[in-house]
Amino acid sequence: MNMFKSIVGGAALFALSGFATAFPVDLDSVSGQWVNAAGGQNVTGEDTSQIRWGGSYGDKSGYGFEANPLLPQTINDNSPFVLGEFTHYNYEIPAGTAIDSVDLDVYASFSNGSGSVATGPFTFGFAHNETLNQAPVEKCVWFFGWHCWEKMVHSLVDDIVTVTFDEQMMSSEFVLGGNAYSLSLLGFEGNVNELVTKENGTTSVNLLASLNVRSVPEPGTIGLLGLGLLGLGVSRRRKAA
Repeated sequence: MNMFKSIVGGAALFALSGFATAFPVDLDSVSGQWVNAAGGQNVTGEDTSQIRWGGSYGDKSGYGFEANPLLPQTINDNSPFVLGEFTHYNYEIPAGTAIDSVDLDVYASFSNGSGSVATGPFTFGFAHNETLNQAPVEKCVWFFGWHCWEKMVHSLVDDIVTVTFDEQMMSSEFVLGGNAYSLSLLGFEGNVNELVTKENGTTSVNLLASLNVRSVPEPGTIGLLGLGLLGLGVSRRRKAA
């Protein structure tokens, strides 16, 4: 049993030492493009960093993504870092021309002392809710009794963009230097998930992410543990005999 504990302990320490070297990691570059827009009319800019929708002429509403301009950046642990800047463009557009949802594909390059890797796309979904600039208003007058009617009134209304971030918004894994990493999209800076943009205006906010890591056991570590278990089995059989 002591032999077994020693082998398992040694393997665990080896694995932990590998985990300890998972950081720092350098984020060298980031790019993003909007894909898979659902709904909307006159949608332009798919497969680019800025997507727009709306009427056939005039200004259009849309989303934009720009990479963090302060790259390369050293990531020392799994704390949040700025992936890039999200921008919402809000303009007067005809009813029914806004999208319902769109995906953001993010590509990133990471490196450390063991090498570098280009990763992606990491796909994250955005749901969009564009408010109407027209609303029914009831008007009433007194003329030998109340007479009421509804009238559509045009007014400038701030758009509210709600983006839902949850624990499932995590990328697939990539391997760098014996460790497996994944990217989590955490949400907007300031722990908010809702943006309010004035009509004919824009709102920009940083998009935060974090880097998760797990150690990938070396083949030698697995082999050492296997030999230890095999030796323990042989020892027990000899004692039983």
